This record gives sequence, structure tokens and C-alpha cells, in this order.
Amino acid sequence: MSRYQYADQILEAFNVFHRPLLLEEVAAYVAEMEAKSPEEVRLAVDNTLTAGWMHGFLTMKDGMFTLICGYWDEEQPVSGRKRTRHSAKPMLRSA
Repeated sequence: MSRYQYADQILEAFNVFHRPLLLEEVAAYVAEMEAKSPEEVRLAVDNTLTAGWMHGFLTMKDGMFTLICGYWDEEQPVSGRKRTRHSAKPMLRSA
């Protein structure tokens, strides 16, 4: 079993919506693709999104996650964004 689950579906969600997404929106999308309830996938999606943020693949502002590299079908990459490393901060997450 993969440590970070649903990574493909999470990337697909960003490509489908083309906008910043809330954790709940991503969990709902993944749940629909996996034929599960959002509650069943929420923790795994949260862990994967948090890992993506900590490794610099995603940004988070006001609880909304944004894919840093832009979207696959864009002709121009997202401008004005630099890859920055985030220091790991202890965060309490409710399950």
C-alpha cells in the first residue's frame, strides 16, 4: 500500500477544476472516483495534500490548496511563482 494514497485522483481534481480547492472538495472528488464516502478518504487525502504542501508541490492560503506547477493543459506555466521549501510545522489535524 502506498504511503500517500489517491495522488493520481488528487492531481486529476486540480486538472479538472483549474482553481484552488478546499480539502473537502478534493476529498469529495476522490470519494466519487473511488466509489467511497468522503469520510472514508478524507484522512488519506489530507495526508497527501499536506505532504504535497510540505514538499513544495502545492501552496495553501486560507485553507485552499493550489497546484504550484500549473495545469497540464495550460500553454504557459503559472507565472510569478517560485518553488519554495516549507519548514515542517506541527499541526493538529482532526480526523
